[in-house]
Amino acid sequence: MPVNIPQSVFDKYFDVIDSTFDIFGVTCKLVSIEKKEEIVYNPDNNFPNVNTINDHRRGGGTRNRGTVTVKEVETYTDVLLKVYWDSKSWIKITPDLVVPDASIQTIGKMTDLEKVLNSKFLIAHDGISQYKEMRFQRSGDYIPLGLKQNRYFACFWKRA
Repeated sequence: MPVNIPQSVFDKYFDVIDSTFDIFGVTCKLVSIEKKEEIVYNPDNNFPNVNTINDHRRGGGTRNRGTVTVKEVETYTDVLLKVYWDSKSWIKITPDLVVPDASIQTIGKMTDLEKVLNSKFLIAHDGISQYKEMRFQRSGDYIPLGLKQNRYFACFWKRA
C-alpha cells in the first residue's frame, strides 16, 4: 500500500529549511574568470613570465595575440550559503569520505547551483574577509540534499 504525503508537508519542510539560511547562512563571494579582449598592440607583452610553453595555463594574465590583448578579469557574485568549517558538523555523505585538510562544506539552494558550478573560487564568509580573505576551490561534484533532492545541494571546498 503506497503512502501519499500531502504537498503541505513538503511546503512546511521547505519553509523551515529556508528559514535556516536566514539564521545560519553567510554571504560568500563566488569568483569567476572572464576573458576580455582589447585591441591594443604592445610587442613587449608577449614574453612569458616563466620559461615554459605552458605559461598561459599557469598564471593566466595578459597575452598578445596579433593585435588583440586578452585579459583575465575576476568577477564576483554574492551568494547565501551555510558554511561548515568543522568536519564533525558536516552532513555525512558516506562513511569513508576523504577530503583534504582545511576543507569546508557548504550547503546552498539549487537556484544558486549554476553560479557555484561556473565559479572558479569561493571567498568564504564575506563578513570576515576584511581580516583575511580565504579562497577555496571546489573539490568534487555537488550532492543533492533534502526531501525530493531538488531544492538544496552540498559542496566540498579545499583551500586554494
